Formats: sequence, C-alpha cells, structure tokens
Amino acid sequence: MLNMLNILTTERAVLDKALPGFDDRLAELGTAAVEDPETHVIEEFREAGGGNVLIPVALGGGGLSCLEGARLQRAVGSRAPSLAVASTMHHYKVAWLAHVLGDGAADVLAEIVGRRLLVSSCGAEGASGKQLFAPGIRVAAAKGGGLRLTGSKRPCSLVGSMGLLTLLAPGPPDSPYAGDLLIVMVPAETPGLRREPFWGNHALRAAQTDAVVLDDVFVPDHMIVPLGDPEQAAGRLNSLMARFLILITAAYVGIATGQVERLFADGRGQAGDRVTAFGPLETVSAAVEAVARELDDGTPEEALMGRILLVRYTAQRAITEATDRVLELMGGMSFVRDGHGVDLLAASRALAFHPPSEHTMREPLDAWLSGGELSLL
Repeated sequence: MLNMLNILTTERAVLDKALPGFDDRLAELGTAAVEDPETHVIEEFREAGGGNVLIPVALGGGGLSCLEGARLQRAVGSRAPSLAVASTMHHYKVAWLAHVLGDGAADVLAEIVGRRLLVSSCGAEGASGKQLFAPGIRVAAAKGGGLRLTGSKRPCSLVGSMGLLTLLAPGPPDSPYAGDLLIVMVPAETPGLRREPFWGNHALRAAQTDAVVLDDVFVPDHMIVPLGDPEQAAGRLNSLMARFLILITAAYVGIATGQVERLFADGRGQAGDRVTAFGPLETVSAAVEAVARELDDGTPEEALMGRILLVRYTAQRAITEATDRVLELMGGMSFVRDGHGVDLLAASRALAFHPPSEHTMREPLDAWLSGGELSLL
C-alpha cells in the first residue's frame, strides 16, 4: 500500500485485503485521473470483483462486515470520491439483500458474484417532498404474470456499468402483489430500459450518475420479491437505510480525509492547523464505526437509527469544517491554478443531498429524543 503517513492505515489495510493492489492502483492514478470518467475506474473496480466484497463468503463473496465495509468506503473515498459514492449504491443493497432475505436472495447474489455485476439502486433521491421509498415508477400487472414498469429515475448512480437495476415499489391492486411492498430487479439489458445523460456538475462526474428511463419494461415473477405490507416491512426498510447511511457517511468522510491528507503530504499550514483539520473527521469516523459494529453485533436497526442519523448529520458539519480549512491552507494560487481541489471540496459536501436530509429529520429526531418513536416512512 502506498501510504507513508499514519492516516487511514487501518482502512487501507481492509481495502488491500479485500482487493489486493487496488489501493495502489488508485494512488498511482491520482484523484484527478480517477475523477475523469474516461479513466473508467468503476469498470476496473467491477472487473477486480469490487462489487462482491460485502456479499457472504458462502455465496462466493468477500464476506466483509458492516464495520469493514465502512472502513473500506473511507479508504476508497480518500483516493476516488466518485467511486466511493457510486459503489455505496451497490454495496448497501447487496448487503441488505443478504441480511433480510437470506436464502431467498441466494440465487441473485450468486449471479452477481459470478458475473461480477454492479447493482444500481432506484430510490427517491433528488425528488423533494416525495416519500423516501417511492421512486416514482409506475407499476402495472402484466398479462400472464409479472409486472410492467414505466417511468424514470433521475439521478441514478452506476448507470453506465450497472448489470442490475433494483427498486422498491408498491404492488399494483390488480396483481397477486396487491398490498405488498416489492423488491423489483431489472437486468440492465432488458428491452425498454435506456440511459440518458443527466449529471451536469463537474464534481463526482465519474460516478456514472445519469438517468434511467423505463418504457413499459417487463419484469417476470422470478425477479420480484414481496416484502409484505409496507407497515410490516418497516423493520426491513430500517435495515436498508441503516446500511446505506453508515456506508455513505464513511465514503464522504473518506473524501474529506483525502483532502486533509494532502495538507500533511505537502506540509501545508502549521502543525495545529493540520491536526485541527483532521481531528473532527477521525472523531466522526469512530462514531460511524461504533454504530456499524453494533449493527454487526445484532443490535436492532430501529434501536440504532436515531444514533446513525445523528452521526451522519454531525459528519456533515465535520466535513464542512475540515474542508474549509483545507481550502484556506492550500492557498490562493492552488485555487487559481487548479480547480480540482474545489471539485473535491464540492464532492465532499454532497453528503447533505442524500436522503433523508437533516432539515426533514429535525422534528422526528427531536420527538425520538423526547421519548417517541422514529420512522423514516
């Protein structure tokens, strides 16, 4: 591993064990190259088996725990921000499928491992005011069985490299799935599925975040998994969101840590400046690891959700504090001559845009801290 500093040593050891040589490859390319879509780092990640690392060993995967996954994503984020964000969309979904469905997901997970597929998740990100698990796809019963899907997901990460699109959708009333919440899986080569350009920001432009359009797409019954009544499925959805929030927070803390690492590598600022920039990130990373470890140890997700959300929102503030200091200490000439640092700063701040946003959860968290229940539905 190319790491001469005492920063991210544990995290990069996890990455190097899971994907030998990949950390060195990212370090060799440098962040400017890995953030260029033409470098095709996501494809290198896929071909190296990166999508398999959180899938159980029994199914041919790497078997990483949630704690190890958080460490992995922080390490990846420090080298390749777009890859960290995009790969989280795959990791949390396959880890969740293995956890909540067990043998019921064995066939699809084994296929993901065998074919080294990446899974893109279709949720309600970017849809202000919509329910968290309502992606806006219209679902209708198909003649002879199965479902037909029409609609679009904007934005959607991993669009270029995905092998499978997954979404949560309500069962239509005129189908055998009426009243159920469904996991629907759509192979990327399915007729009627197409990709369209959408991402316009220079930051995170290598995450393959564009639009997926479904035009009367047929999904057979064997690609549909009923989760039961939406209210009864709340525990499973908490499990889904817990894994997402832990891994996405770790990824963005990693992006910010990579920027602070530059201060040490380049000798920017004074000792106190560098330590003060790094300290909050290490603190929130320890908090992320603590809730991940509890999840691995079997603590119910509903008991952890409030703390996970508080950690995530605290991480957003720590990232802001750290990256503001980095921008100042790197100096005005760096700002004038190299816009890459500004892109990295913008990339680290995008944690605020993933659901659920802090402003929507203030009252629910206040009610929970005051002794009430906490629900993301």
